[in-house]
Amino acid sequence: MDWIWVIVMALRQTSPAPADQWAVRLATLDADRAAAFAEADPTRLATVYVAGSRAMAADAATIRSYADRDGRVVGARLRVLTCRVVSTGADRATLDVVDVLAPAQVEWGDGSVTDLPRDRPSRHRVTLQRTRDGWRIAGSRLR
Repeated sequence: MDWIWVIVMALRQTSPAPADQWAVRLATLDADRAAAFAEADPTRLATVYVAGSRAMAADAATIRSYADRDGRVVGARLRVLTCRVVSTGADRATLDVVDVLAPAQVEWGDGSVTDLPRDRPSRHRVTLQRTRDGWRIAGSRLR
């Protein structure tokens, strides 16, 4: 049975740090968010945000605004530059995140493309909440 401890110790050494684990979780949520924008489908945001959150409402309004003008935003992926765990619990995590929006464009129904302004890194306090469907973003505020 001593070999089991060797495996356990090896796994601990290769396991990502807690902040890295949360950064990966954020990246997964962001991939769904980017897909909602690219598909001009605000209902997809339900896999990203806690129902009724302000961030969900803001993103849904942006998606609808472009869709109403026959456009959709592609490439709207956030790159997490740093992620620091502020606090965690069984059902909630608060993170200090510095991220930047990747170069994004609006693709219009007529086939034309408009580059969106380039983003600069910004710091956010992001709160994630565990729901029955998995982790979702409960809120994000600029710091």
